[in-house]
Amino acid sequence: MKTIARLLFIVLIFAPAAALAEGPAPLTLDEAVNTALAHNRPLLSEGEKLKASEAGIGEARSAFLPKADVSETFVRSDNPVTVFGSKLNQRSFRASDFAIDKLNGPSPINDFNFRVQVIQPLFNGGKEILGYRRAKLSLESAKMKHERARMETAYETVQAYWGVALACEYIKTAKQAEKSTERHLKLAQDLYGQGMLLRSEVLLAKVHLADVEEMLIKAENREALAKAALNMILGRPQDTPVAIADRLAYSPFPGSLESLQAEALKDRPDLKGMKFDVKNMGEGVKLAQTDYLPNLNLIGQYDRDSEDAFGHGGDSYTIMGRLTWNVFDGFLTTNKVREARADRNAAAYMYDQMKDGALFEVRKAYNDLREAKKRMDVESAAVSEGRESLRIITKRFGAGMAKSLDVIDADTALTRARTNYVSALYDYNVAQAALRLATGKKY
Repeated sequence: MKTIARLLFIVLIFAPAAALAEGPAPLTLDEAVNTALAHNRPLLSEGEKLKASEAGIGEARSAFLPKADVSETFVRSDNPVTVFGSKLNQRSFRASDFAIDKLNGPSPINDFNFRVQVIQPLFNGGKEILGYRRAKLSLESAKMKHERARMETAYETVQAYWGVALACEYIKTAKQAEKSTERHLKLAQDLYGQGMLLRSEVLLAKVHLADVEEMLIKAENREALAKAALNMILGRPQDTPVAIADRLAYSPFPGSLESLQAEALKDRPDLKGMKFDVKNMGEGVKLAQTDYLPNLNLIGQYDRDSEDAFGHGGDSYTIMGRLTWNVFDGFLTTNKVREARADRNAAAYMYDQMKDGALFEVRKAYNDLREAKKRMDVESAAVSEGRESLRIITKRFGAGMAKSLDVIDADTALTRARTNYVSALYDYNVAQAALRLATGKKY
């Protein structure tokens, strides 16, 4: 039993440490995107803007409802008219107050006026309904902008994720070059020890090894920065340990340029959002024109006047309808309408420009994708040829039929081909993500 207890104690003590030593669980690309969509701070900010637009609907509805104000006003005065009116309102006027001396030179009076006023809009040129329509259009536009922000966040996550994958491939390539160079250096040292090679050949191999080690250091630094950038997009501390599960790979992206451009014009949420903005500007023209029309409001008012704050005084109520019509405002409304129309036309031009921009973005991403695929094919063949060339030259070097520089040149060419291949593969995957973004496809 004691032995079992000791084993359990050891497991409990060292299991957490072993788990920590294993490092973080590998993160798939889908998991990274979902994490970013849930925690990316700029996207969360866009979400709050959407909530603000939703609140704007409630603000617009409030224009249809009555407005009620409560006020308490204190006045102390010996002004004859004020004193006369205050006493009437307080229901405290007496026959003796008609005395000429009291009318002309009254004693100061205190008046506490408690008022409740309710205003119900009846017709204000259509401002209420137009305001509600504009709020709904603004909300729809905000939804589209938020959806576009989600797509952009997903794209940035994919780009950062593949940036980590590319850095890992660079490290792998640098380590392959390091091993190859170390083997060459050992062979050169052996040949030098046998008197079959000049010392300068060995020194040249050492210099090349130093160059490869420098390349590995840079690759490792690039990986650290790529992981920090990914963490930042995911809304995590930049020093959070990162391990990725997916690796750069080729996958075809179907569709012609024309069909992809058609998808963009149909599906992109930012274009839809701008279209809502143009409609909103059109409603803005109508809103400006409402100032040409009359306004009619119903007002209800209750007053209580007393000589002290908590006393019982006179009560009164007033109900009125108020009709106002501005027949001339110095051409203010005319110029407001002109301004609103100009804003609408400007938005329409921007919408057309956005459509052209969307078509260009699809074209660029499509061409980048094709270019990257061609580079992949070229560099894949170069890797195979470079690997075979290095094998042959290394064999010739061991037989004394080639120089150390020949081996170094072949190794450098192979490393460059490997680096170019993974760079092209990275560009292909990023261009694929850019094409999805440009066409308005959800990730």
